[in-house]
Order: sequence, then C-alpha cells, then structure tokens
Amino acid sequence: MLSETAVTLTALLALGCQNPEDRCELTETCPKYQSDGGTPPDLAVPPPKCAAAKGLTGDAIICVDFSSTADQTLGSSLPQVLNGWTFGKDAMNNDCWQIASGKLQVKNFGAFIGTCSFTMPLTDLAAAANQKYQSITLAVVQKVELDQSGIPPQTAKMMLGLDVQTREFVTATGKNPRQHNIYELNRNDLATVPGVGTNFQPLFKLASGAAFSSQGWQIESIAVMGNP
Repeated sequence: MLSETAVTLTALLALGCQNPEDRCELTETCPKYQSDGGTPPDLAVPPPKCAAAKGLTGDAIICVDFSSTADQTLGSSLPQVLNGWTFGKDAMNNDCWQIASGKLQVKNFGAFIGTCSFTMPLTDLAAAANQKYQSITLAVVQKVELDQSGIPPQTAKMMLGLDVQTREFVTATGKNPRQHNIYELNRNDLATVPGVGTNFQPLFKLASGAAFSSQGWQIESIAVMGNP
C-alpha cells in the first residue's frame, strides 16, 4: 500500500507529464482561451456601423449617419456616402433637401409649400448576393414635427420605390419626439405588393399644403439591413 507521501509524489509526476492545455484549470494563463499567450480574447460587441443600425442583427447593406457629412444642399452633386441616392426638387425646380447640423431635412421648412422627395438605392433580393436574405429592415433615427391640423395635413411618408398609394407603408404627422423607428418587411410580403416583387427601394416624401413654423422632418441616420 502506497504511503501518503508516495501518493502525492505520483500525482505531481502525473501532472508534469500532462499537456499544459489539459491543466488549464490549475493556472491563470490558459492556452485554450488565450491565443496570444496572455491577453484574454476580446469579446466586446462591435459598435454599429451607424446609429440607425444600433441593436439590429443582419448585414448592413446601407448605413448612413448624416452627422458624418458636411452641411450642404443635396442635388446632382452628392457626397460619396450618398452615391446612388436621388434627391428631388420642389415645384420651382430647386433642390429642396439639405444636410444641416447633422440632419437630413427640407430646406427652409418653415416657409415650404409643396412636396419634396428622395429615393435610396435599390436592393434587389433576387441578386445572387441578396438571395440569402429572408427579410429587409429599414431603420430610421428621426424627429417629426408637422402640422396635422391643416387641410390637408403636413405628412412624412415612406413608400416602396414609387410615389403611389399602393406602395405606401408609413405615414407620420403631428409632433413626434426623436425616435429610432424600425420597419421589417418580409420577402414574401414584398412580393405581394403590385410591381415590387424582389425590389426594395425606400422613397421618402414630405408634403406641405401650407407654411408651418417648426423643425419639420429631421432624419439623423438611416440603415437598410439584410436578414438571413
């Protein structure tokens, strides 16, 4: 029968013969979990590519913070981050969208009468790179301050590609605080909208029947996310 000393010595010799990775629980530095030999792996969640993508999963197809773009009127000449976007004109054929103080908004909104629209780039879910997506999320960080008492009321609308009633999926008016609004559209549901099929292309439209002194529709960030 082995003595207590012999048993202890045998155990220590056995540990000495083991692979270091098999004895991680006895050390503070463990090769299984520290690939660089001493620093724990970085498990931090990567920051979102833009404010509108915060808290969302999926792939960021489009992700823009307007605070990262200099103040400017948006027309035929656009910053690189807005390549593929189309910004419309007012009834007098003037460019009516601008980036001011980090927000996308209608120029001189307090005196604005008419309509002003912009269209984002098209995402074709039938394209090879997009066939893995089962739904699309449009996320917007925005503030709406419009006159809902007018006839007709001022409205902020989002549509699918064309300015027609059957393509409309969001309408806002009145005074809404700054919000992070998220709209997820399923591939199969998009296919039921006449003329849409596999094409997802957000169109934003502000309509004003009379001048109204307020901040109007101010957009801080927009994201389009593809969800497998």
